Amino acid sequence: MSFQQLFPVSDSIWISFVVLTLVLFVPMLCKRLRFPQIAGLIVIGTIIGPGLLNILYITPEIRFFSRIGLLFIMFFAGLDIDLEEMKRNKLWGAIFGVTTFALPWALCYIAGLYFLGLSARSAAVTACIMGSHTLISYPVISRYGLGRRKSVTISVAGALVAILLALIVYAVVMSTHGDSEFNPLWFTLKIAVYIAAVILIYPRMARTFFHRVTNSFSHFLFVMILLALSCGLAQIIGLDSIVGAFLAGIVLNRYIPKSSPLMNRLDFVGNTLFVPLFLLGTGMMIDLSNMTEGWLFLTAFGILFTVGTIGKWIAALVVQKANGFIRNDRRIIFGLSESHAAGALAIAMGAYAGGLMDNTTLSATVLIVLFSCILSNIITENGAAALHQDEQSDDITPDSRLMVMLTGSNTLQALMDTAITLYDRHSPELVGLYVTVNGEHAPKYMQDGKGRLEEASRIAASADVPFITHNRLGNNIVDSILHASNEFGINRMLMGLPLRHSIDLPYLDNIISPMNDGFQGQIVLQRFVTPMNTIRRIVVLVPGPVLQDDAFEKCMESIYSLTMAIGCATEFYGKDQPISAVRGTGLNFSSGRVFYNEVSETADMHWVISGLGPDHLLMIVGPRDIESHAGRAFRHLYERIHMPETDFSTMLLFPETKTVKGKEEATLRTERDFLKMLRM
Repeated sequence: MSFQQLFPVSDSIWISFVVLTLVLFVPMLCKRLRFPQIAGLIVIGTIIGPGLLNILYITPEIRFFSRIGLLFIMFFAGLDIDLEEMKRNKLWGAIFGVTTFALPWALCYIAGLYFLGLSARSAAVTACIMGSHTLISYPVISRYGLGRRKSVTISVAGALVAILLALIVYAVVMSTHGDSEFNPLWFTLKIAVYIAAVILIYPRMARTFFHRVTNSFSHFLFVMILLALSCGLAQIIGLDSIVGAFLAGIVLNRYIPKSSPLMNRLDFVGNTLFVPLFLLGTGMMIDLSNMTEGWLFLTAFGILFTVGTIGKWIAALVVQKANGFIRNDRRIIFGLSESHAAGALAIAMGAYAGGLMDNTTLSATVLIVLFSCILSNIITENGAAALHQDEQSDDITPDSRLMVMLTGSNTLQALMDTAITLYDRHSPELVGLYVTVNGEHAPKYMQDGKGRLEEASRIAASADVPFITHNRLGNNIVDSILHASNEFGINRMLMGLPLRHSIDLPYLDNIISPMNDGFQGQIVLQRFVTPMNTIRRIVVLVPGPVLQDDAFEKCMESIYSLTMAIGCATEFYGKDQPISAVRGTGLNFSSGRVFYNEVSETADMHWVISGLGPDHLLMIVGPRDIESHAGRAFRHLYERIHMPETDFSTMLLFPETKTVKGKEEATLRTERDFLKMLRM
């Protein structure tokens, strides 16, 4: 049987086999050869595509999955971006977007007119290809965790501006060339209405759904529905669907925590399957066998690629110098803006069908897509790797181990969400503990504990967090927790507060105080009345004087992690000394949406608490010594949070301490009533 009889593969099963095999082994080979994985997939796609070996036929399924992969890339770009950083740099994002479009467009327009002999309309459309760009190398940024860097934020914001400008210019030129009527004012109005509708409606839909539905699989499907809807609406008004994907990512950014099962599922589905398929599909669309007009297309390719690349590099240089970025930041800006993929091919094919592009220019565009993608990924990979290495060398991660006390099914999901947020990826496993008091019904409670630990393990696994469980039988709660913390080397503890009507002073005196006396590490207690990603306001109370030391700064780092995950404004209240201590940590809580308020009396904090609602989170930084002056102020606040009219989420944080009181003071009397309180 000849090669021509075997290939191209047309059976869907064998197509799946070939594609999945390439997706698995090509990145492994590229890693061994130290070649960018993304560029490797594109090159392999070109080799196996119709243009060369013709091993695979571009089926509608490949086109579909490839398109979904591009949408995922743009969606992840919106999800990874730091919204507050983007707001602070929106001016530079717009400037870079205009610059990185206008410079290549102008240079390519002039080159098309005077060097390639194109008409004014043809030159304008061809210049749009080099003026726009696709964030095809953004997965490199995600892999190195640089999505919140200022240079990346400006690059991503500029990409959206450049895409919009390219599509607008392309639409205007094509409409003036054909018979269709184009109304710029009406087109602009449709864009404004579409963006306003997504920004105003999507957050309300997300908050309502996440609040009422707790199933994480349903959350994934809901997000996919919103993504598809945003892309579809963008196409209806005349924009490319990638604009809709990017906008959906920005709007849903704060509702999808970076360390969460939902984000892990999105990342797994997108980066494991759809994005690699898009890269392969992009390579397969590059048909080198159709290069016509002899080799004249090489001249067009050389001119357009050279002047377009120079324009992109100048735009990156301008942003770097104006913002004082280092050389590797310029590499990332240039690398992200250099690639031209599906958007360029779409413009080229549309212009070719409309008679504004000949075979020579179309062939040159195909070659531009191939080389720009390879160059973009090499530059971005080098810059991101260098920046990541610099950050790693400056980042000293302390040995931190977190244990979560799983006390009841009604708080398990919220506890695990917080534990995953606080978990340090450089630390050992997250530890889950369930304690049963020895007695008549101990076997039943031990079985319940086993089920809850298994459920917690599934949640941790879905977020890709290593998790070990411990189902413990003991004579009293606090001693069992303290013994387990010593066995596992725990220095941070997360526990659940009972329901509002069950929080009372005996719980403070018999559970919290003994834990403070017997455990040296940081203690966090919480009660969420709404999912973490639907919180709209965070209020942090710091009563009494505080000691600004490593323990206090680590406590502030925990608050920082939570505020960054939730993504809403954070307000600090306390006297001048505690507020100065918080400022002294230098942490950028909520990416800058933070307010510091000095209050003189505990009564003023009571007034702050009275203004909290169901979608607000109250954090109180408590003193380890409940009998001190600061402890008495904390006790007053503690009494306030369980009053009948309170209906907000609560979190208590106690910094670590160097001293532990005698064991006899830390022993809790062995009454199962306190275990009942923990389960509420």
